[in-house]
Amino acid sequence: MINKPKALRKGDRIGVVAPSSPVRNRELIGKIEETIEKMGFKPVMYPSCYEIHGFLSGTDKVRAEDINNAFEDKNIDGVLCLRGGYGTPRILPLLDYNIIKANPKVFLGYSDITGLHMALNKICRMVTFHGPTGTSDCFFEEDKISYSKHILSRNVFETKPLGIVKNPEREEIVTVNGGQAEGEIIGGNLSLLVSTLGSQYEVDTKEKIFFIEEVGEYNYKIDRMLNSLALAGKFKDCAGVILGTWKGCTKEHEKYSLDLTTMFNEIIKPFGKPVINNFRAGHVNPQITIPFGTKVRLDANKKEVEFLESACI
Repeated sequence: MINKPKALRKGDRIGVVAPSSPVRNRELIGKIEETIEKMGFKPVMYPSCYEIHGFLSGTDKVRAEDINNAFEDKNIDGVLCLRGGYGTPRILPLLDYNIIKANPKVFLGYSDITGLHMALNKICRMVTFHGPTGTSDCFFEEDKISYSKHILSRNVFETKPLGIVKNPEREEIVTVNGGQAEGEIIGGNLSLLVSTLGSQYEVDTKEKIFFIEEVGEYNYKIDRMLNSLALAGKFKDCAGVILGTWKGCTKEHEKYSLDLTTMFNEIIKPFGKPVINNFRAGHVNPQITIPFGTKVRLDANKKEVEFLESACI
């Protein structure tokens, strides 16, 4: 049984936490706070938003405490991650999963936030949202009904299934391997999925729809990480695979490298599961928000992803 958060409403208090890298520009932090207010919410900025500890937004203790406190506080209705970057695996052992499980709330972020998505899904059995962080471009767009905002709003404001979610215009979903599958969706950023292998927080793909995306990595590194997932049985166990976006992922040596399509065909396709590529979720704008932990139907033949149940109550 999956724990679902309450849908957000205008006037709700949104706790903003920084579990990964810092935002070094204080003016930008102020703009993020103003943007949340313009959206009709009451922002509550936690200490980690203003802290800098090298490449981290505060010490592990500060960052973990902010997450624990945001979930424990009955006056906080949702939790937004300020940005991604690096750092969530360091705080996973410091989180109070009993408190988090007892207080399911809308939890939003992507990229390095994958570490938290995996832990909250696996340990707390809680729906979380792979979508924009506080620094994402879509929050600063003047268009109040942009593609990214529309998909995000349907996720966190409504209590009905998303149904079939289509890519933005001129972005085609590609079939890597045909077939249909149904299951709970989980996954996230490839680097984070690999970094937790062998730990109690590693992604559980058993009979699930496995979503993967990456940014700014050389192709040979993507090859290595996908192979690590294959060796760990993640493609064997899953029901199907949704490959997202691969922004800035390039060949290190044009002459001697493999392209992404070849790697997908050689590493993932042999498992015989339905697989699609270029589902527009990840480090891009427009961006699809994915409610991890909800049931999804994947039809790789029709290039369709249908969300079968609501993410909020």
